[in-house]
Amino acid sequence: MLGAIVADQYIGRYWTILIFSTVYLIGWIILTCTSLPSAIEAGAGFPGYVVALVVIGFGTGGIKGIVSPLCADQYKYDHDYIKELKTGEKVVVDYSLSIQRLYNWFYWAINIGSLVGGVVCPLLELNVDFWAAYLLPTIMLLVSIIVFVSGSKLYYKPPPTGSIILKAFSVIRQAWRQKNLPGNREARRVCKDFMDFAKRDSGLPGVVEWDAEMTEKAAHWDDQFVDELKQAIMACKIFVPLSIYWVCYNNLSNNLISQAAVMARPSSLPNNIMNNFDPIALLIFIPIVDLVLYPYLRSKKINFFPQQRITVGFFLGSLSMVYAAVVQHYIYMDPLFIETGDSSNVSVFIQIPCYVLIAFSEIFASITSIEYAYTHAPKSMKSLVSALSLWPNCIAALISLAISPASQDPNMVWVYTGVACGAFACGILYYILFRHYDDIDEEFRLAKLAESSKPAVALDPMTMDTPWDKNALL
Repeated sequence: MLGAIVADQYIGRYWTILIFSTVYLIGWIILTCTSLPSAIEAGAGFPGYVVALVVIGFGTGGIKGIVSPLCADQYKYDHDYIKELKTGEKVVVDYSLSIQRLYNWFYWAINIGSLVGGVVCPLLELNVDFWAAYLLPTIMLLVSIIVFVSGSKLYYKPPPTGSIILKAFSVIRQAWRQKNLPGNREARRVCKDFMDFAKRDSGLPGVVEWDAEMTEKAAHWDDQFVDELKQAIMACKIFVPLSIYWVCYNNLSNNLISQAAVMARPSSLPNNIMNNFDPIALLIFIPIVDLVLYPYLRSKKINFFPQQRITVGFFLGSLSMVYAAVVQHYIYMDPLFIETGDSSNVSVFIQIPCYVLIAFSEIFASITSIEYAYTHAPKSMKSLVSALSLWPNCIAALISLAISPASQDPNMVWVYTGVACGAFACGILYYILFRHYDDIDEEFRLAKLAESSKPAVALDPMTMDTPWDKNALL
């Protein structure tokens, strides 16, 4: 949140990323240096570990909500436009689909790093030491900062916009005040969103005229900003139930690693390397979904809207936990586990479908949620709303911490089952609560498309000088 506020209000996304990346790098240097054998012998190991976690958390937190918006900023259009192909055919380039594709490939790219680090670092720790496992990401982060700076002149860098948060709170406060005026009873009855009371032209019947104080305060915003803020609030609402989805995902880095530790595996295979089947699956299936599944659905006139995709993500996350519960059941039934309590004959590789299911759930739930955060945030609040989209991860971590006392043998079947049931029920509730968002988005898109079709002859947005008949094209 701090990084997002700094970016949106003060120095912009580029400089915020650069500053917090430097802090991030310092944290990794501390972690690497205090993990050296000489540092551990001197008693610096644990204090250095704690300090490094705080500094790394501060650094990565400062950039995590900003990197993907800066990436999306490089797409220079914020609307549909006409493009002429080499064949001479003119087509409409859809903004929302373009951003969807951009986020799919952004997520694909970060999982390359996840896979490389997730495979190489555990092997370095196993065969060398912790300092070697920490040195690699330290060097790679330094290289990435150098690459980022070297491309500076090529980036579009949106400028900061000032105290947008105070402006947003002012709009909400004034809308609430106007809504509750005694004379606005009829307007309240027909109003679908109380934020409309902050508009100069609300379109509400019998709405009370603004007083002088309201008129003075409303001089700081226009009706377009109110509509943009409504979109941002819509986006933020969906983040609350997503916490339950992320509880499923968090099992990758805790309970499933523990499960792998008691399963039969080659001696050269660390148990904490198994969760790399998640990024492997993502690298395979993101291109298939983006280049095959989505175009196929569109060719059949099937609109796979954002709230539908997120709901499917909930169900796939739930299914992955059902699978983990079944695997755990067979581990408990294995004679070797019954005898030893810490090993079994069940192959660790039967965990793979669980990671594949989680990967598919990420494609639909995780990617869509961060994409939705960007596309539904005002230009002046994109970093902030993108940062808010990460809050479900935080809440999910706290939920996982709360249930951790129960996350031990012989309870694990019920732990996985409970998480699966929670995600399934939350998926149903999510769709009931938010399915109308897809209708709102589609109505908004069609309204913009209709508005852009007037008049029939307009300037070509590519050249701004050649008239073209948009009605004929549409």
